[in-house]
Amino acid sequence: MSYSANIFVSYSHDDESWCDAVAKHLRSLHDPLDVTVWVDRHRIRAGSAWLPEIEGALASADLAILLISPAFLSSDFIRKTELPKLLARREKGLPVIPILVMPCSWKAIGWLQSHELRPRGDHALAEIGSVKSAAVNRQLGDLMDEIAGMLREQAEREAPTDGQAAALAAPNPAQRDKHAELAGALLAVTLLEEVVADQRAAFAAHIVQMLAKFCGLAGEALFNALRLFIEYQLLRSDAPTSAQALQSTLDSLEDSDTARRLAAELKRGAKTGDFASSLIDVNSLFFMLARERESLWERYFDELQAFGCDPLATLCRIRVKLGFVAPQFLVAGLLSHFEDDWRPVLNAYQHSIPSPRYRSGAFESLQASQWNCWLVWGPSIPICRCAQWQGKFAYQYGYGDENNSLPLVELEADTAGRPLTLDPVVTDLAAEGRSAKLMQITGRLRWGPQFLGQQDEADTGEGSWDDSEVLDLVDDLDRDDVEDDRQARKYPMASAQASLWCGEGPGHAHHSDGLVLQLEHVDREVDEARVYFSAYLWMMFLVTVAAPDESDPDVGPQLLRRKHYPPWPEEPAQRIRVRDARLWEELLPVFVHANIADPAALHFQRRTLVANAVQMLRQLWERRAECFDADDVAMGIRFHLVCSSDYSGCDCEVRYPSAEPLPALLQRQLASEEDRDFAAAILVPDSQDNPAGRPWGLAGYYSSCHLPELVADYFSYIDEIQQQKAKR
Repeated sequence: MSYSANIFVSYSHDDESWCDAVAKHLRSLHDPLDVTVWVDRHRIRAGSAWLPEIEGALASADLAILLISPAFLSSDFIRKTELPKLLARREKGLPVIPILVMPCSWKAIGWLQSHELRPRGDHALAEIGSVKSAAVNRQLGDLMDEIAGMLREQAEREAPTDGQAAALAAPNPAQRDKHAELAGALLAVTLLEEVVADQRAAFAAHIVQMLAKFCGLAGEALFNALRLFIEYQLLRSDAPTSAQALQSTLDSLEDSDTARRLAAELKRGAKTGDFASSLIDVNSLFFMLARERESLWERYFDELQAFGCDPLATLCRIRVKLGFVAPQFLVAGLLSHFEDDWRPVLNAYQHSIPSPRYRSGAFESLQASQWNCWLVWGPSIPICRCAQWQGKFAYQYGYGDENNSLPLVELEADTAGRPLTLDPVVTDLAAEGRSAKLMQITGRLRWGPQFLGQQDEADTGEGSWDDSEVLDLVDDLDRDDVEDDRQARKYPMASAQASLWCGEGPGHAHHSDGLVLQLEHVDREVDEARVYFSAYLWMMFLVTVAAPDESDPDVGPQLLRRKHYPPWPEEPAQRIRVRDARLWEELLPVFVHANIADPAALHFQRRTLVANAVQMLRQLWERRAECFDADDVAMGIRFHLVCSSDYSGCDCEVRYPSAEPLPALLQRQLASEEDRDFAAAILVPDSQDNPAGRPWGLAGYYSSCHLPELVADYFSYIDEIQQQKAKR
């Protein structure tokens, strides 16, 4: 029978060479021992960022070794953080072995007086010889024999009796384990789709039984062990729904390198009863795999919700090796919505072009092409300070487009609503001339639509919201930019993002970006300047005529072809009136793919975007008789900059302004234009901040803060076109 053991080594970094020597001897223990040695090798700027990991290692230790030296005894962190926890566990039976590596006044330390030090006697290892000497290695070898015996005795004491093992292997039907049944149901729904339907229950029960036997668990602890198993498969397995792969993982828990981490976490959780502190490391493929397996995660969280589990998050903590954090929100692309099917996109484009007998359709062809191309891969919108962004808001985390990024949410915020950890980090980006930064992050996955369907417990003390507390979105169009005067929202997430996530809250149901990564802590930041993170830089122009809307002069400029702004719906459910107005038809996006993490590249790409925008608008201006109706040309064509990737256009300043705002660069370009009539036809804000007093039609319908709603309207419109085609 083999035994696994976790050994925690507490030491000062001044004694690193001694720690390496001790750890090397510990790792030589094997057959029947399987030893995992935890040694702190992190150099992280904030202690609070790595504290959960070290606390998990302390909690799961089967034996602790203390390397005693003057540096060890003088370390504040060791004395105040590690020792109290280790000594508390020692009172409950944890073996703690102090090893004297350097001479020091250890006899004056009260807690050490009750411990027997190694090596025996008053001599430190450094007094016996150098760290590589034969005499020192002989002392450490003798100590390893002693430790091996202690661990074997401990494992034998904790091993289940024959009766317990038999009960786990063949449970009595009269003593049904409800949690085991729930575990089987969760497994069947989540991972066993490739198993023949009438065999799933039996195979699920088989897996649960094998885990029960491996961990020696039953009841709720077994259910949590099964959750950890499922989450590990979804996060790390190449084939999480393959019955053969699942069986192979279970068969190799004892001896496979690939399953060793899972086995270690299962054993640790079985001993401590704490599976929630389990940590699973993932690499850059995590983002792509999470997207590919989003439907599996949705089933997993749906089933947990049906079981009444709370909170609805992964049981394990997930440490993402590296990813870029960008202070923006990625609006899911067209292809994501239509599962990479181009046909609906092509149909929508064709539907947007008018019949030649009515007009040339030159502008419509350009507009539909730009709009669809802009949406295909998903644009990112700036995070604003307006009412649409009150509540929790998500950053973008990953490597670029929606297939390699996840929304990142931090629940801890200050009194002004700023995320405690992330806000200070991303606020510095403008000064650095970039818009994204590499970070290693630890967090837990949640399912966005479930998360957003819950009311903020801090507001009500309950876990759900009711329709009577829905805020009127007309009232949300608040011109006051003072944070202290803003009304607290009734939703955990800002409605600018919820409109694409949650069908029950304000806006529209669209289950892209279903997975959300909830931040627990930032492990480290990478200050490299020459890195690559691709995102759109974009500017959005509304094409109108110079005259105001005759039906409501205050709403905004007159739209093309005497089209009117729809009345603002009183209830979110009535947004179909906005969709039917097809407000996107006069919007002209101009964009470039840019590397927003490299300041040098970003500097050039901003100017490229502005030059491209001016050139495109100049073509429309010079060919306006060909592109627009004669009546519209007679009233005068105007191009309004309504928003951009760093300008919200809603009368409130963006939360994270860029170093070189696009509106300011555009103004500078227009100031040098020789054709002053053309330059005057492009209306740009007067400063880098959003100007107060914009017509509410522009600030509401066309600001970036409401673009997710407009995009959701467009998705719904395409769905309707598809349904009409299917009926023909």
